[in-house]
Amino acid sequence: MENKTGKYFKYAIGEIVLVVIGILIALQINNWNEEKKGKEELNQYLSSLKENIKEDIQVLDSLVKRREIIIKNSKKEQNNFLNKTFYFDDTRYALMSYLDFYFQPNTSAYDALKNSPYLGKINGTNLNNLIIDYYSKTYQIKEAEKSYNEFVENLEAKMAYDTDRTLMMAYIFMDPQKLRSTKTTQEEIENVFKDIHNTVAFRNIVSQAVAQERTILNPYKRAKIIGLKIISEIDKIVDVK
Repeated sequence: MENKTGKYFKYAIGEIVLVVIGILIALQINNWNEEKKGKEELNQYLSSLKENIKEDIQVLDSLVKRREIIIKNSKKEQNNFLNKTFYFDDTRYALMSYLDFYFQPNTSAYDALKNSPYLGKINGTNLNNLIIDYYSKTYQIKEAEKSYNEFVENLEAKMAYDTDRTLMMAYIFMDPQKLRSTKTTQEEIENVFKDIHNTVAFRNIVSQAVAQERTILNPYKRAKIIGLKIISEIDKIVDVK
């Protein structure tokens, strides 16, 4: 009886050990599956973020080209101010400084990642630091654009009140052939542009446009560099197919 009891006891212990081992294996498999699922979902968020930033970079490239043209034309006109000279074409092209642009980054993927339970998985990493830096830079750009555009709009409103821009607007927007058929002469049009060239409001707008090189253009370029680094970091994490 004692031998049988000992055998049963050993058998029971063996059964318990097997059950415990089975539970531990099941838990480990479940953990692996959860970890795999979490990684796949994180990769989906990061892949979407990568696509958003690629779109942002395309927009930034376009904005850089536009603002570089404005800055180039504004520098020519600013040089005319300093040399007390007037050239019709320089003033005409410098009117591009009135144009306003806004960079609107696509934050949908970043917002989704922030509201997910997976952001913590990249906390403290180089990728997380770059993402924070990138969206901080886009905020800086937003504030710089807002400041410039509001400055221009206010001075443009003053010019609209102080200066008759009828001939200037006709020259810019009217069909050239129809304009030539009117009694307005080219000399009259050029005199209007010369008057605008001499206004304080226009000169301040042009000078501010030149300053875009530092206040807006450089942040555009810096944001692109950070964006490319983010894409590179995401490629290291996500399987690129």
